[in-house]
Amino acid sequence: VIDGIAPENAIIANKIKALKIPPLSPNLGNLITDSGAFSGFDVNMSMKTSWVPKEDNLIASTTLSSGHSSSVVRMAVSHDYSFFVSASHDGTSKVFELRQMQETGGEIQSSLTYEGHTSQQEFSHHARVNDVSILEKSHSVATAASDGSLHVWKVDMLPSNPNQTPTHKRASSVSGLGTLRRVFHGEGEVLAVSHFNTQSASIITYATQRGNIHSLDLRSTRHPFALSLSPDLGYLTDMQVGDDHNWVVVSTSRGFLSLWDIRFQTMVKLWRHSRNSTIKRIANASVNYSNGGRNINEASRPLIFVGSSNNEASLFDISAGDCLQCYRVLDPSLSFIDQAALPFEHRSVPHLESFDVPSPRSPRRFSLGGALEMSVTKSSNKDFVNALVGSISRDGPSYLIAGSSDRMIRYWDLNSASKCFCLSGLGRGQAPPNFEQINHDGIFQLFLCRHRPLPPARMTESGNVPLRNRQGIARSDNGHSDEILDLKLIESPSFGVLSSSRDGIIKLWN
Repeated sequence: VIDGIAPENAIIANKIKALKIPPLSPNLGNLITDSGAFSGFDVNMSMKTSWVPKEDNLIASTTLSSGHSSSVVRMAVSHDYSFFVSASHDGTSKVFELRQMQETGGEIQSSLTYEGHTSQQEFSHHARVNDVSILEKSHSVATAASDGSLHVWKVDMLPSNPNQTPTHKRASSVSGLGTLRRVFHGEGEVLAVSHFNTQSASIITYATQRGNIHSLDLRSTRHPFALSLSPDLGYLTDMQVGDDHNWVVVSTSRGFLSLWDIRFQTMVKLWRHSRNSTIKRIANASVNYSNGGRNINEASRPLIFVGSSNNEASLFDISAGDCLQCYRVLDPSLSFIDQAALPFEHRSVPHLESFDVPSPRSPRRFSLGGALEMSVTKSSNKDFVNALVGSISRDGPSYLIAGSSDRMIRYWDLNSASKCFCLSGLGRGQAPPNFEQINHDGIFQLFLCRHRPLPPARMTESGNVPLRNRQGIARSDNGHSDEILDLKLIESPSFGVLSSSRDGIIKLWN
């Protein structure tokens, strides 16, 4: 340490400052131990290529007493599958050990609770945590809150005992947490946060209520890039960074999708979804995909799952604006109408309308009246797809799991409608839905889900049920009691799907 105040050291201190040497990067909690061992569980690769979730197979769940007191809007799973973290509108984030769920009788219990956002009285004591991201190859977490703050904090882990036999060896366990960095921009709520590593930087990307996308390099004091979204496109609803870390896609409340090149800090494409309504969620899709003989294997091609109104999700090539597939849930009033007799909007695939990329000096794209008109959702089905997680692969099953505001979780097989099913959410006595596919240009581009209307309550009472259909005590309803807000896949210690809901409950399905 050099004392820059001392006259004899002033010249040396000024020269060092001129070099702009970055400070020491914080200890983020590496996943690799000193011995070179991986701190988490091993993933069964053979099971990964064949695993498919089961219908209504609930493994564990949080409770109102041990879980969150408000909506759980986002979750993030550590890259070594040792724990996952939740983001809730009650202002807290909880850490849950995946190993612990194997040792309890179906109850998910949190190991730690981060309350850093609720303790900042200078900003707001009613802050909501809007998003959470776990930093790549680390045990550190970034949380974004409604008070305009971004926190980076580390989950401390107790290492596993290397002397234990493989049969009895246990993974690292959570022991504590500590705050590493706090950022406050004063641009309203921080709506989304993501993280990626490069060879020389550890970059957090986060978006604010004003439409600005900021970046922060944790290994230095630099801000590598900054992007700005025009306010007349709507407020930002989701953000996804490409797997190659060269591009980012942003969705908005007015149905726009913008593709940015991070290297040149430039918007390269601007699209608007044909539904003309809020895009609730977007998710990256693998590019290694084969469909009906047409191969999609360009590593730089940004493929995005998009969740929108009309209870539908779609797979888009954002660089070209092509809709590759669509997964739609029909309104129950259309359940018994033949495909050919369906209204055109229900048997056609959505599309993306191209817009000119705005320049920094461009005037507002829409008038106030036009902006208000775009804010009105025009759809016969008012349900939205809020959560998306999928896998597109040559070696294993290609699928999309979607969670909706109708409280249902659906599994869409991207190659066959006969393998699609409702993972959770069917009411007691409700018949399973029918899935079908419609051919467009020789390719299965549209998948439909038809739900039969629920039978009247009087028809499900025991006195009105035929004797042959009475099968003892009715099974409990395992589904969520409110709309699904997020889904995440886990691959170790066993494969499963995590779901969170507006009811504040987190469930694990296998």
